Amino acid sequence: MKIKTSMLTIMNIFNLKTNSNKLYSTEYIKKQEEQFICNNYFGNSKNDYEYKSGNIPILISAPHTVKQWRNEKCKKADIYTGALAKTLHRSTGAHVIYKARTNGDENCTTRETEYRKKIKEIVKKKGIKLIIDLHGIASDKDSDIDIGTGNSSNINLLGQDYILSLIESSLGKNNYTVNKYFTGGKTYTISTYCASKLGVPTLQLEINKKYRSSNSKNFSYMANKLTAMINDLSNKVYTPEDK
Repeated sequence: MKIKTSMLTIMNIFNLKTNSNKLYSTEYIKKQEEQFICNNYFGNSKNDYEYKSGNIPILISAPHTVKQWRNEKCKKADIYTGALAKTLHRSTGAHVIYKARTNGDENCTTRETEYRKKIKEIVKKKGIKLIIDLHGIASDKDSDIDIGTGNSSNINLLGQDYILSLIESSLGKNNYTVNKYFTGGKTYTISTYCASKLGVPTLQLEINKKYRSSNSKNFSYMANKLTAMINDLSNKVYTPEDK
């Protein structure tokens, strides 16, 4: 029995190491995105959102997985942010919440919507210490990832600037920018809501469209980079009370 247990432990360690460079198939990626593509990206669910419980103190939010209504106009979905969020849930153990059907715009409102109420509940019950709000930027932008911290003083990190330092260290020489395209600092964003109302440091991550498709190589590259980043963060994030 001891030998079997040891072998399983070794296998688990090996799998953890190899998962950081996993190649996701086109079939897998399309399957993860399937529910959002339905009805021309209006989604096919009766529910407003879906939540998957995790085992680390990080919550990933993906509010633009489907189209949104903003100022009486239909706004395009940030395609494959849903597939990416679900993949990161599996690869990191992060909690994940994402929109399942079109209903308003979660990132452009001051109302406490059902989606935001659920985030509030998750934060309280699960001891969330960091929130990552996942979005998408166009392929013509010169960043693979744009990190929004609220503004140049990182207001949405609530004084915990070490989080940005950890992310920059994890991403290394990868092509990322900070607050170049979207800061997430407007009063109506999820990032501002989570930071100012819930007291949780929050980042708005904008992923280049180049890496948001069913292209196996490109999707896998981004999924692996974000997996490594979240794994680096998961054991190091803390609340002021933890110090």
